[in-house]
Amino acid sequence: MSHTADALRAELISRIGHRDREGAVAMALEAVRTGTLAIPALYDLLADLLAEVGAAWARGETEVWQEHYATAVVRTIVEACQPLVTERAGEPNGLTVVLATPAEEYHDLGVRMLADRFVLAGWSAHLLGANVPLEELALAADALMADAVVLSAYTHFHRTTLRHYVDALRETHPRLRVWVGGAAFAIEHDGWSEDEIVTPADVPTLHERMV
Repeated sequence: MSHTADALRAELISRIGHRDREGAVAMALEAVRTGTLAIPALYDLLADLLAEVGAAWARGETEVWQEHYATAVVRTIVEACQPLVTERAGEPNGLTVVLATPAEEYHDLGVRMLADRFVLAGWSAHLLGANVPLEELALAADALMADAVVLSAYTHFHRTTLRHYVDALRETHPRLRVWVGGAAFAIEHDGWSEDEIVTPADVPTLHERMV
């Protein structure tokens, strides 16, 4: 992470700590509008910030409500970036992706940011959000004429569910590319092939996998 990004992250953490939601959002948007940070770089920063807050909670240094507050501020920043994402959308590549988390997985902020990365890379991206039943995901893939589906999980616990989703979708939709990602795969992904995993850094070149 660059010195500029480090400084911005520190300032955002400070503003969040002082409950200055408006100031945090304004600072993040200004960084994007002025070209100080590209949107993907801002999202990398926000993901790193949330990981840091989560680690502090795990160590008993912060309360649950403080972690939730930080997450809410980050979500506000991401939503506030939506007009800028639309303005900076990549040249359309003719591909459509549907993004969701599986049943009983309620952490969808990471996949929300991933949807914007797809738009910036020229995809038509449709975010279904959290806790999406397999049957509804399949219906959405058909209705939206998806070329690919991305499923995200925050904890290792949901990887079994993801495997069920991936295998079922491949059986019923053989032409559909199905990828998985999220914090559940951050350390290791035993039992999953490299071609099944997608990270934020992969998005700009994912269209090449569709050939």
